[in-house]
Amino acid sequence: MESQRIRDDEDAIRSALSSLKNATGIPVTMYATVVGENRLQISQWIGLRTPALQNLCIDSGVGVGGRVLKTRRPVGVSDYTRANVISHEMDSVIQDEGLHSIVAVPVIVHREVRGILYVGVHSPVRLGDKVIEEVAMTARVLEQDLAINAAARRPEGVRTGSMKQNRALNGAEWEQVRSTHSKLRMLANRIEQEDIRQELEELCDQMVAPVQVKQTTKLSARELDVLSCVALGHTNVEAAEEMGIGAETVKSYLRSVMRKLGAHTRYEAVNAARRIGALP
Repeated sequence: MESQRIRDDEDAIRSALSSLKNATGIPVTMYATVVGENRLQISQWIGLRTPALQNLCIDSGVGVGGRVLKTRRPVGVSDYTRANVISHEMDSVIQDEGLHSIVAVPVIVHREVRGILYVGVHSPVRLGDKVIEEVAMTARVLEQDLAINAAARRPEGVRTGSMKQNRALNGAEWEQVRSTHSKLRMLANRIEQEDIRQELEELCDQMVAPVQVKQTTKLSARELDVLSCVALGHTNVEAAEEMGIGAETVKSYLRSVMRKLGAHTRYEAVNAARRIGALP
C-alpha cells in the first residue's frame, strides 16, 4: 500500500515538473522532498546540466530551498550568489551547475511542507511575476495530487476526526466514478428543466468537492462538458453529437480549455482538470 502511494507521488511530481517546464519554458525544474523535520533532498529534476544538484541534501534555512522550508513562503532570487535574502552555503554547487535565477515554492499537504518546487535558469535574467504565479499554481495542483494519493491509499478503519474512512477505491473503481461523472454531465446537458439540470450539475460538483481546490483557472460549464466527453474517449464528432452542437464548436471549447490549463493534448487537458479538482 505504502509503496504504491510512493510510486503515485513520484508520478505526480514528475508530471508537475514536465507541466511546469512546458508552461513556462524555463529549462530547469526540480523537486526537493522533505526528509526528516529540517532537511530537504532534491529527488527529481529536469534540465540539469551537471550532477552537482542531483540528490543534494539541504538543511532548513540554507539557500533558497532551505529558506522556503523554514519560512513556508516562496522565495525568488535573480542572482543567486549575490542575493541578500538567502544564506550562501550552497554557492559552490549552484556555480557548478551554472544557475543564476531561481524560484522556489513550498508544497504543503495537511499543513505540513512535503517538498519544494523549483524553477531555474542558467542565465542572469529575472524570473517575473507570471513565472512565480505559474510555479505557485503548479505547487497547488501537486498538493492536491499528493493529498488524493494519501486519501486513496489510506487503510480501512483509519479515522479522521470522528468520521470513519471507507476503504480505498482501486483503479477500476476510480474509473467507474470518473465515467459516472462524465455521463452525469452529459445527461444534465440534455435536460431542459432548469431545476433538474442544476440538481444534476450540483451532484457532479459533489463528486469532486472532497478534492476541490481554489482554482486560478476557471472552466465554464460547456468546457467541462467537452472535457467530460473527452474523458470518456469520445472524438470531437461524437462529443458534438452528444452535446447537440457542431464539431467546430467542440474544437473551439477544447482549444480554450487547453489554453487555460496549459495542456498540449486533449488527454493532458483531462489530467490537468483532474489535478485541479474540476473532474474526478
